[in-house]
Amino acid sequence: MSKLRLEIPAKMLPFHTVKKRHKIARGGRGSAKSWSIARLLSVRGITQPTRWLCCRETQKSIKESSHRLLADQIAAMNLGYYYDVQEKVIKGQAGTSAGESEFAFVGLKEHTADSIKSYEGFDGAWTEEAHSVSERSATVLIPTIRKPGSELWWSYNPDQDADYVHQLAAMEDDDTLVIDINWRDNPWFPVELEKERVKLLRVNQDLYRHVWEGACRSLAGLMFKRDWFKFYDVLPSRLNLYMASDYAVTPDDGDFTEHGVWGLSELGDLYAVDWWYGQKDPAEWIDAWIDLVSRCRPLAAFEEKGVILRAVDSAITKRMRETQTFANRIALASAGSKAERALGFAARASAGSVYLPAGKPWAIRLLNQLCAFNGEDGRQDDAVDVCSLVGRGLDEMANAAPAESEESKRRRGADYAADDDDDDDNWKTA
Repeated sequence: MSKLRLEIPAKMLPFHTVKKRHKIARGGRGSAKSWSIARLLSVRGITQPTRWLCCRETQKSIKESSHRLLADQIAAMNLGYYYDVQEKVIKGQAGTSAGESEFAFVGLKEHTADSIKSYEGFDGAWTEEAHSVSERSATVLIPTIRKPGSELWWSYNPDQDADYVHQLAAMEDDDTLVIDINWRDNPWFPVELEKERVKLLRVNQDLYRHVWEGACRSLAGLMFKRDWFKFYDVLPSRLNLYMASDYAVTPDDGDFTEHGVWGLSELGDLYAVDWWYGQKDPAEWIDAWIDLVSRCRPLAAFEEKGVILRAVDSAITKRMRETQTFANRIALASAGSKAERALGFAARASAGSVYLPAGKPWAIRLLNQLCAFNGEDGRQDDAVDVCSLVGRGLDEMANAAPAESEESKRRRGADYAADDDDDDDNWKTA
């Protein structure tokens, strides 16, 4: 076997060289902690028989696991000869030095002490996004990985002080290794992320410390401040109108479909003009979208690329043709975290350039959602998603050539809705 070349940040080397029961890597975005662990495991599986459990708190499908990250690192290091990357498991190729190695992927929340027993002979476990792991899940996992010399690896961006893994890291235990690693420790930190880092530092230092420096998250008001927003009684006479929508496919999944119309003044101020929201079937919210387009005639209608857009795109197009009501729909890629996608809008709000209508209940609801937003999953923030879309859309239009209209794309046979661009695949940033 030829010599393996392992490229990881120097701070992560103790994961390879130090023997401890618990190994914890924590820090902010862009630190390369996740891909470092994936690389370490890929190499370990070749140099010694390795059976490793890769966990998250919730894993409804293999797409939500670390499977892709591990497979990408195997490919990036040209280790495909040693591994058979299957749909739900990664195994060592028979006849190679990795022949007895195996990586399995599970969601801890879905397991009990009895159902997870089949993994008790594994050499270790890696829990990604460990800040979300409950005490119940940890007490199921830890005694399961009981083989002599076995290890438990944890990686996470600190969230709350009370999180189980954060409390574990705070214990002064001789058998626990804790590595604090951030963007400055990553030799491959990309220019694109550096721009985002500096932007957030300028807009909101509280959120910056959480996202980029690995500080725990405050409980409220991290992203938006109430005193940033102004109220108007009468709209300016000259506004360029834009629309943004956050779609939900089914009315019973807890999410709202939201449509927001915004007006951009000659001075660059942004005014919330009209709004619709509801937990309705697509037929109803598409008609609401048509009504807003008909009344407001936006210059562009922003929406988000992905699975939901692919599911409803043809129905929206059909309804536009039936009603002869058309809009220049511009689909934006869903890249980065919710908080990062909101940065463009937050920058405008922090400059005092966002206005809401006085006396409108929907405007108060919108303001409350914005001020409660802290980027966590599971919160009601669909209205914030609309604001994020309009901010990103306006920024992209200002920095790029004029967007091609949907009709033009149709004429030349383009299928933009099938493009599920995702810019968070950079394997040297996780």
